[in-house]
Parts: sequence; structure tokens; C-alpha cells
Amino acid sequence: MLRVLRLQLLFLLCCLGIPTLAEQVDFSHLYKQIDTARQQGDMDKADQLALSYSELANQQKDLVEQGKAYYALGRNAMERNNYPEAKKQLQQAVSLFQQSEQSILLANALRQLGLTFRYQSDYSTALNYAYQAMHIYQTEQDTSAIASAYNTIGTILEKMGQYEEALQAHQNALKLHNELGNQSGIASAIYNVGDLFRVMGDNDKALSYFLQSLELDMASGDPRDIAYSHNKLGYLYSESGNFAQAEQHLNQALALFKQIHAPRDADWARTNLAKLAMEQADYAKAQQLLDGVIGRAIEQHYKSLLVDAYKLGAELAINKGDNNAALAYIDAGVTQARLNNERADEAQLEKFRVEVLIKQDAVREALAALQRQKQLDDDIFNTKRVTAIASIQAQVDFTRQQNQIELLKKEQALQQVKTEQQKSARNLWILSLIAGFVILLMLYRRHIQKRLNRLLVQQVDARTLELNQKNQELQLAYQKLETISLTDKLTGLHNRHFLESHIENDLDHCQRLYQDWRAGKTAKPENADLVVFLIDLDNFKALNDTYGHNIGDEVLKRLKHRMQQVFRQTDYLVRWGGEEFVAVARFIHREDAKTLAQRFIETIQQSPFIIEGLAPLQVSCSLGYACYPLDMNQQNSHWPTLLRLADLSLYAAKYSGRNGWVGIEDCKTQLTSANISDAQLQHWLDQNKVIVHHSFPGSLYWQQP
Repeated sequence: MLRVLRLQLLFLLCCLGIPTLAEQVDFSHLYKQIDTARQQGDMDKADQLALSYSELANQQKDLVEQGKAYYALGRNAMERNNYPEAKKQLQQAVSLFQQSEQSILLANALRQLGLTFRYQSDYSTALNYAYQAMHIYQTEQDTSAIASAYNTIGTILEKMGQYEEALQAHQNALKLHNELGNQSGIASAIYNVGDLFRVMGDNDKALSYFLQSLELDMASGDPRDIAYSHNKLGYLYSESGNFAQAEQHLNQALALFKQIHAPRDADWARTNLAKLAMEQADYAKAQQLLDGVIGRAIEQHYKSLLVDAYKLGAELAINKGDNNAALAYIDAGVTQARLNNERADEAQLEKFRVEVLIKQDAVREALAALQRQKQLDDDIFNTKRVTAIASIQAQVDFTRQQNQIELLKKEQALQQVKTEQQKSARNLWILSLIAGFVILLMLYRRHIQKRLNRLLVQQVDARTLELNQKNQELQLAYQKLETISLTDKLTGLHNRHFLESHIENDLDHCQRLYQDWRAGKTAKPENADLVVFLIDLDNFKALNDTYGHNIGDEVLKRLKHRMQQVFRQTDYLVRWGGEEFVAVARFIHREDAKTLAQRFIETIQQSPFIIEGLAPLQVSCSLGYACYPLDMNQQNSHWPTLLRLADLSLYAAKYSGRNGWVGIEDCKTQLTSANISDAQLQHWLDQNKVIVHHSFPGSLYWQQP
């Protein structure tokens, strides 16, 4: 049987043009054949060649060539998106390269291993491997490899949310590739910079970078890179409403992914095509594409892609008005996202759940889903902080390693000087009869020693100063990351994390002022109240359906200016989610709340939104508010209760006709929980325990008529 297998192997080697062991094995030529087959997308041939390479290397018992065979198999597995297999093969390569002391090959394997962890969302581990590779490349002074390592580090930092550091890494890679004239490397760096701008929301810059990247990729001829550029361009054109261009690029991406046998990437392109069909209201086509993607993702264990498909399925069902199907997608997506530990996707799915439950008037369930979403958002916020710290630590460790290398070089130089000094001493002993000359040499040696010591001290001081400056830069980068995490990307307003981080201090300060008054320590405080305004644009979904989400986003962006016209710089202005906004008027008199509410309603109603290419858009909003303290004469409940009362007031404004406001200024009942229903509030109103003001001419409706 073994003999038959060997004969079959010999036949295969001959067919592929590979020399047998009876001939001299040209491993370099065979390795180039594997790389060429991979670049041309012929993965079956690439795998056959890599297996043959491995067999020949094993028979010759060559550790280096065995390691290169494992590395080639790992690269092939990555091309097929089989990351567990890629990780196994690359770890074998790392072990063999360490044994054979092949530093550059070891660094290449470490960098590719880091990429497998990146694709599986283990970014801290990925960054650690990337910095190990960078350390080796810099020690070996391999400029081309250093540039590739910068690209890898940049893509990992982008996934960790460290956008400025990621951009700097990609720019370093672009500079080095440009100096080397490496067109493929330039294209990769430009693509990565474009993707970074896409993530940061600057689609215009991203589009220009992707177009340039596609042009360079077409010149180099790598089908995978070309497919990636087409796919990103299709996504961006879809986002900007240029559906014809989007469909053209996405179909080209799909065809190339099929050609190179990358099934997961092909379904990635199909997912974007399904989203494009949904944006064009071709729900049947979108559903057909999505069903196929979900089926294959389940079968092939494309776990992350499966969550993306479930999210798109939920959004599609919501657009079709099929709430039950939407909830089914949401349940399946939440389950898979938890298994993947993808909290951001889980939070997005819970947001969809809130939207569906509100449409079904399931207010209690919607509130529970909203609380789960808030908890997930808080967990994500904390995780990002930990991840950012891990990234900074990795960069500090890398800097320390570089510093240790410099110190080692200095020690070697010092040792060399000491050796020379010993030689000089022996010469002086031989020439000891010439006493005067000996004295001169000794004085000269002392002078040289002092100069060397001063030089070493200066160099150490300079390196210490440089390290301190780097640490300061890392601290500033961390502070910038924290600022980004507290800001809504679309509108530039603060987000809910900012408000929840600051509101408790204001509530405590307000409560202390009233406690001192109730205890007789001070006069009754003036301009000491807080008023929470909850704002919601009326019929915003209809506006999106009529003009598209891009126009809807423009309206949301310009709402920031309207809010700044009414509220002060010291007030908190927050995008709460979707078309909902929160404004907290800080330390005013509660009697002014009605004036602010009416002024804001009129500001929105009387000034149409002017957007280029469209007739003026007439938009209105509804507003609910609650004042704090709820009862000036006793200890009050805190933030969740206050927010719930403002929310109930907003719903009353919606149910009573929209384009108006409702506010709760006083509440003479003890509130022990934020779970207040509209029926309870109506009961307190009937007992005159709650004082409500509003702008509607008739009676208020606390429930939907």
C-alpha cells in the first residue's frame, strides 16, 4: 500500500512539474509556484503543491523547509477563511523556525498568526504577535517587512478602536512601501487607510482611497485584493444611494471571490447585495440572497457572518412590517452573538427588538430589551477601555524592548572599550621603563574614560527623555479614545455614556442644595433645578422611507444646531438613539421649562430643513420633560425614575397629536421604582399628586387612543 502511495505521489509530482527525490529538489522554485497559484486564486493547485512540498521536506528531514511547508499550508487556509486550520499550521511553522533560528521566517509566521487571531476578534493576542514580528524585522533592518508589519498593526488597532494610532501605522507603511517602490504594498496601505476613514464615517475620503487602491490592485493583478476593493466600493456606493455603481462593483467582487474559492468572502459580497436590494425595496431578492447566506453560514460555521446576516434579516423584516419574523431573526442573532462574544452586534439586535416591541405596543417588554441594550452598551464601553489599555501596554512593551536593544548595543560598545583599555594597560606595562610616557598615557586614558562616561550618560538621558515623551503620547492617545467613546459619531453630540457618567453628580449637587434649605441652613435655592427634556422627531420613519436614510441622517445632524439655539453651552445635549435626543437644562428655575419646551417646538416647526437638491423639509417634533427635584420638600428618586417620567410625558405628547410638549413639574408621591406605568401616572393625576403642564388645547392622552 505504501509503495502504491509513493508511486501516486511521484506521478503527481511529475504532472505538476516538481522534481522527484531522484533529482535535485529546487525548493525555491516550488515555493514560488505555490505563491503564484495562491495569487491567481487556484487554491486547489496551491494546496496540492504545498502538500507535495511538505512531503519532500519531510523526506529530506529539513527543518527550515518543513516550516515553510506549514507556513504555505497556513496561508492557503487563510485564503479559504479556514482560520482554525490556519492557526494550527502557522503554530507548527513558528515552532520549526524557532528551532532552526530563522528570524525573518519566524517573524513572517508570527505576523500571519497575528492576523488569524485578528480575524477571530482576539485583538490583544493579535497585537502581541504583530509586535513580536515587528521587533524581529527592525532588528534585522528589513524595510519591506517593517512596512508590512505596520499594515498589520494598523488593521488590528483599527479593530480595537484606536483610530489615530491605526492611521499613523498605515501612513508609516505607505511611506516605506513608497520608498521601496512596492506597488502591491502601496495598494494595501491605501486600502487600509480608506477602510479606516469608512469606519470613522468619512465616506468621501474612503471612496477616493478605495478607487485609488482598486486602480493599483488591477495593475498588480491579485484577484483577492481586487475583490476586496470592489466589495468596499460597492458598500460605499450603496450607502451614498448610487445603486447602479454599487451593484456593478459587488457583482465583480462576488465573481472574483468565487474564482479564488473563498466561500465566506463570496457570502460577504452576497450579504452586501442583499442589503443593496433591501435599500432598493426589492425585498424578494434581498430575502432570497439572505436565506442562502444564512444556510451556508450555519453549515460552514461562518459564525461572525451569520450574526451579520441575522441583523440584516431583522432589518429586512422590520422594513417589510413582519414583526414576528423580525423577532425570530433577533432571537437567533442574539444567541449566536453571545456564543461569538460579539457584544456590539448583540446590542444592535436588542435595539431592533425595542423598535419591534414598540410597534407591537409591548411597552414592558420593550423597556426590558432597552435595559439589556443599555447593559450591553456599558459592557462594551468598559471592554473598550480594557482593550485600549492592553493596546497601550503592548506599545509600551515594544518601546521598552527597543530601549533594551539600544542599551545592549551601548554595553557591547563599552565592553569593546574596556578590552582596548586592557590592551593599552599591557602595552604600558611593557614600556614601564619610559615613566613619563606611561604617565601621559594614563592621563590620556582617564580623559577618554570621562568622555565615554559623559557620552553614555547623555545617550541614556536622551533615550529616557524619548521614552517619557512616548509614554505621554500614549496617555494623550488614550484620552482621545475616551473622548471618541463619549461622542455620537453621526451628530457630534454627546452620547448616552457621557450623560450617564455626569448626570449623577448634578443630581447629587441639586439634592444637597435642597437638603440644606429643608434643614434651615440656607434660603430656598434659586436656579437650582434640573430639567430633563426627551425629544423625538415626528414621523421620522416616513421621512426615511420617502427620501432615504442619507437625508434622514442629514436632518439628524442639523438638529444639533437647532438644539444649540435653544439650550445653553453648559447644558447637556445628547443623542439618545435613533431619532431620540435628550437635553438636560442644568440649574435653572423649573418655571422656565415650559418656555424652553415651547421655544424648541417652534424652532423645529417654523424653520424648515434646507437640504441641497430637495424642497424645504417641514419637520416637527414631540417633547416630554420632568423636573428635578420631583418633590422639593422631601428626598427624591434618581436618574431612572426621572428619565421614565420624561419618557411617559413624551408618549403623552405623541398620543395627544404630536408637535407639542408635555411636562411634569411636581410629584407629591413617594417613588420607589422606575417601573411606572401610564395607568399609575393617571391615577396620581386624578388625586392631584402630580402637576402636569402641556401645549395641547384639549385633554391629554396617556395611552394610545
